[in-house]
Amino acid sequence: MNLALRLAEAGQLFPDQEALVFHGQRISYATLNQWVNRFASGLKKLGLTPGERVLIALENCPEFVVSFYAVLSLQCVAVPIDPLYTIHEITYIVRDASPALVICNAENISTFTRLTGNLAIPRGFVAVNPGQPYPHTRSFADLLSSSPAGNPPRPVDRDEVAEILYTSGNTGKPKGVMLTHGNIYSNAVTFARICGFGPGVRTLLVAPVYHSAAQTCVLLASLVAGATVVIHERWPGARTVLQTIQDEKITFFFGPPTMYVFLLEEQSGSFDLGSWKIAFCGGAHLPVQVFYSFEKKFGFQITEGYGLTETSPVVTCNPVFGTKKPGSAGLPIPGVEVKIVDYEGRALPAGQVGEIVVRGPNVMKGYLNQEEETQRAIRNGWLYTGDLGYMDEDGYVFIVGRKKNVIIRGGLNIDPREVEEVLYQHPQIFDAVVVGIPDPVMGEEVAAMILPREQQKPDPEEIKSFCAQRLAPYKVPRKILFMEGLPKTTSGKLLKKEVRKLLEQAQENTPS
Repeated sequence: MNLALRLAEAGQLFPDQEALVFHGQRISYATLNQWVNRFASGLKKLGLTPGERVLIALENCPEFVVSFYAVLSLQCVAVPIDPLYTIHEITYIVRDASPALVICNAENISTFTRLTGNLAIPRGFVAVNPGQPYPHTRSFADLLSSSPAGNPPRPVDRDEVAEILYTSGNTGKPKGVMLTHGNIYSNAVTFARICGFGPGVRTLLVAPVYHSAAQTCVLLASLVAGATVVIHERWPGARTVLQTIQDEKITFFFGPPTMYVFLLEEQSGSFDLGSWKIAFCGGAHLPVQVFYSFEKKFGFQITEGYGLTETSPVVTCNPVFGTKKPGSAGLPIPGVEVKIVDYEGRALPAGQVGEIVVRGPNVMKGYLNQEEETQRAIRNGWLYTGDLGYMDEDGYVFIVGRKKNVIIRGGLNIDPREVEEVLYQHPQIFDAVVVGIPDPVMGEEVAAMILPREQQKPDPEEIKSFCAQRLAPYKVPRKILFMEGLPKTTSGKLLKKEVRKLLEQAQENTPS
């Protein structure tokens, strides 16, 4: 079984059940299956063949769902990315993944078509609501309406790559995580079972679906179980989310801690939230204070879990309907093994801090075009996560830090080196270091300490604008501090703890 086959099966079992709800548009499982089959037929007419990669740059929307499942049903490889990525970020991914086709929205079609001058996209582009004709571009709607239903999806080897998700690491460049059909199907089914998903469940998709967490925990887990997914493009504000939970009788909501902070701060209006049964949190550590404040305000507890893109993503989860331990990431999910090991890979006893390693059907195949990184991450069948934690006597996992140098802002991973490399391109900057500093809403904020070139006085806002042209908005430094020298040891090693301390002090003393 795979995701495409399961969706076809759900279309037969629950043909009239709502699969997707988007801006008042209600799409049944039968209709969704018809659209997927027709769009797959249209992509095949464009020359797409099994194994080719398709880059999907769309917000949360039905077109994303149709594209994703159509690509998988053709035994091609989906490469979902943030549609807000700049051409600088997109160029790297296109060069690395070599997609045969790009599916994107009207707002960024011009960005993607600019790539054709240097990088070949052999099957061209498919644009959602393009508004005007572009070279080598077909309209999503036209392709869907003009294509007859094709053959139903077929069984596929569970070890074949289904999608590639790019994630921040510690190399300065995003890494393409290759997830197989078996990886994502097993994790979606397991998560659906843990949460009791079925045709009566209604989930709310707000977190970005091109990231592994929302994709698996909301979209895929819902559709394998015959549940209904209500879609918002992005975070629309706490009041709108609560209104949607009331109006659409939402039973399950997923989001990073930042979203729960916003929901707690919403004071206006009263809502009937009696349908809401599960609030799931992932992407970053949930502060214990937020856990208790949420329970006091909404009358039930947030369920915290832990995972990473390399594990499709769910690794551990507090019991959804049982005893939760505030501050804990929970117990390993069924079928997944977790150990805490020392620097030599030896298992540590309960209570001792070490690196978290994972083994199971959810662990990635590897990193695209990075064999050495793959071998470093996967050893003897175990994925070394780079996260530090411990396991208590009951088997609950507690995360205490990260070996890898990653900033987590609002649940989104940011590689500091990627931001630093952009800063180095600025003509007035001699040296720079980027770190994450605590933020009460986002968890961490991106901050940069900069050493200007001689006789140069860069403007912070101009630097932010420079970065915004080359990085997605959430990666742009919010705090910039200029120094005459960066704190280093006598051997020249950068003291990141000291950098972080200075930036935190500057954050307290001056406005952002």
